Amino acid sequence: MEIDNKKLVIGLTLVFILGVLFAIVNGIYTSSTNEQLPLIVYGISFLSILIGAFIVVMFQWKINRIQVEKVLKIVPREERIIVKILLDNNNSIEQNKMVVLSGISKVQVSRTVQKLVEREVVEKKNMGNTNLILLRL
Repeated sequence: MEIDNKKLVIGLTLVFILGVLFAIVNGIYTSSTNEQLPLIVYGISFLSILIGAFIVVMFQWKINRIQVEKVLKIVPREERIIVKILLDNNNSIEQNKMVVLSGISKVQVSRTVQKLVEREVVEKKNMGNTNLILLRL
């Protein structure tokens, strides 16, 4: 999964703002009680940030998968089959295995893969007797 640069910058900015706010709260707490914030507060805050980031990444992955499946409904049958096979096999598979899994003829798989390469949906790498097909979405 690829993280969008804008989202990354926004996330880092929000974490920076959270740190500044934490420093302000610590200053106010220190000036009113003459003590530092307890260490457990820092630990809970850090753990909350990690859990939040994990949840965001998990939902983003699921949203991306749902969007790809919606788009697949409007593409031709052979292209849909090939992209689904790639999604089910961690975005890469050898072309000869794709022929077996798809039930489509070797020639039709080759032609369909070439169409997807031209549209930059997949990437094809030569591996000798076969090609490695990589999903670029």
